[in-house]
Amino acid sequence: MKKLMNRVHLETVKVMVNGRTILAGNSGEGMVDSAVFSVLRCYDRIATLRKRVNNKMNRVRFRANELMNRSKVVLLDQRGEGTVSQAITILTAVVLGSLLLMGLYKLIGDVVLPELQERIMEMFNYGS
Repeated sequence: MKKLMNRVHLETVKVMVNGRTILAGNSGEGMVDSAVFSVLRCYDRIATLRKRVNNKMNRVRFRANELMNRSKVVLLDQRGEGTVSQAITILTAVVLGSLLLMGLYKLIGDVVLPELQERIMEMFNYGS
């Protein structure tokens, strides 16, 4: 190759990638080695980026499958344990709330209002 390069007229060579000059100089064996090295370096970077993207995509795919499987399990569950216990809890709360309100109504109607009425009468009936 050296003999061939010695016979060939040396020219200025520019290697451009995406509008950027990555290699410039006189053509020759060193220039070819540099060009090959630069191309290999670019391929290594591309391979590294491809691996990173594939890893991210695999993680996203795994998480999506995991979420889908959990959703399937919840939707296919037909035991009904949650609804029965919730219904009992709601019914108990309604019954206790109504008993509490009934007790307060009786207390206010039988004890508080007659005593309040008596005190008001005493307050305005101070002359007799």
